[in-house]
Amino acid sequence: MCQRFIHTAVLFFVVGVSLGAYMGLTGNFTLVPVHAHINLLGWVSMALIGLLYAHYPHLQRGRLPKLQYWLHLAGLVLMMSGLALLKTMNDTSFLFMVITGSGMLIAAVLLLAYLVTARLRIECAG
Repeated sequence: MCQRFIHTAVLFFVVGVSLGAYMGLTGNFTLVPVHAHINLLGWVSMALIGLLYAHYPHLQRGRLPKLQYWLHLAGLVLMMSGLALLKTMNDTSFLFMVITGSGMLIAAVLLLAYLVTARLRIECAG
C-alpha cells in the first residue's frame, strides 16, 4: 500500500503543478480551489500516508488500508471533478459530486485515524 499511495501522490503532484502552470500562463485562476485541494489532499496527504505506511508496515496489513486508499482516491477525484465543473460552468447541479466526494474523503481520513490509533504503539522520548 505504501508504494500505491506514494505513486498516486506523485501523479497528483504532476497534475497539481500542471494546473498551476496552466492558470499562471492563461491568467485564469478560476480553478485555484481545485489546484489547492489536489496539492494538499492528493500530493501532500497521500505522500504522507504512504510514508507512514512505509515506516510502520504493520499499519498497512489487511483490507482496511486498501479500503482507505480507494475511498481517498475516489473521493478526491469525484470532489475535484465536481468542483472543477461547478467553478467552470457556474452550475450548482455539480454540488452533489463535491458533497459525495467530500464524504468519501472524510470516511478515508476517519479510517486512517482508526488504523493509526488502534495499531500504532510507539515510545516517545522525554
